[in-house]
Amino acid sequence: MDVKKAPDIQAMVEDLVVTLDKPYLNQYRLICMRSRGNTARAYARIWNLPDIWQKALDVGPYYIIEVLTEHFDKLPEDKKKQVLIHELLHIPKTFSGALLSHGHPSAPVNEKAVKVLWKEYLEKKGKSVPKTGLFSFFGGDEE
Repeated sequence: MDVKKAPDIQAMVEDLVVTLDKPYLNQYRLICMRSRGNTARAYARIWNLPDIWQKALDVGPYYIIEVLTEHFDKLPEDKKKQVLIHELLHIPKTFSGALLSHGHPSAPVNEKAVKVLWKEYLEKKGKSVPKTGLFSFFGGDEE
């Protein structure tokens, strides 16, 4: 597997973080990487720096968003941003280095949560919100 920094994805994530204005997301501790040669079927995944590593290295929390080039790069721009929003939703409001699961009771990471933030993003950018086709890559359209 080949992995390298992804400045284009970094710029997209920074745009999302700044536009959505979620104060707990520290854009300077989010690193974006692109991997090639994966067998995973995911578009992207998020990695954390566990507490034990933070203490051993005397650093704070960091998160890495890895996009899997074989799947992610084929997506249109709006779908890429929705995938990145999905990954950002895994970061808890404490920005502790932990990750939230898809079924987390107080902050589920799912299509509905992505849709809410995607609409917010589009509204803040002054763009119209499409009525259909938003999440077809997640397995179905939602209004």
